[in-house]
Amino acid sequence: MEQLIPWLIFCIAVLALCLLRPNAARIFTGVFFIIMAIAVNVVLSFAAPDQFVKLGTDSPLIPLYNWFFQMVVAPAPQVVGIVAAAGETVIGLLILSGGRRARVGLIAAIVFLVAITPLGIWTLPNLVFAAGLVLLLRKDHPRNVLHALRPSRGRPPAETRSAEPR
Repeated sequence: MEQLIPWLIFCIAVLALCLLRPNAARIFTGVFFIIMAIAVNVVLSFAAPDQFVKLGTDSPLIPLYNWFFQMVVAPAPQVVGIVAAAGETVIGLLILSGGRRARVGLIAAIVFLVAITPLGIWTLPNLVFAAGLVLLLRKDHPRNVLHALRPSRGRPPAETRSAEPR
């Protein structure tokens, strides 16, 4: 429960970023999903498998989550952690891609955030994060992030060309 307020503030900040700087929000979200894949799913499932299982058994809002974590996750938390991390990493990489792949990644991220929301009260702000990603779906993301960050190899910008001696 003590995570609720900080996570809510974080999700509101992501929503604001999605409104004000959609491309920056897309880059942030893609990187965030990749980092969380490693930090939560891989590290937690290996370093503290009991804590990883407790994510779904402490106070789920839907009893099915408790059953799933006891019957599926508890017997093999590391395997579930690796599978979840692989999925989140793919989502992050798709979001960082351009065009249709970015849209697929954003949709997958929204589904993921909504799917894990019933883990407890502390995950309710996920819906705010998901709302920000819905806003990103309304924008075109034609360029892969790696291409967007790469300096152009063509002619220099117009203001540089005009300053060149003739």
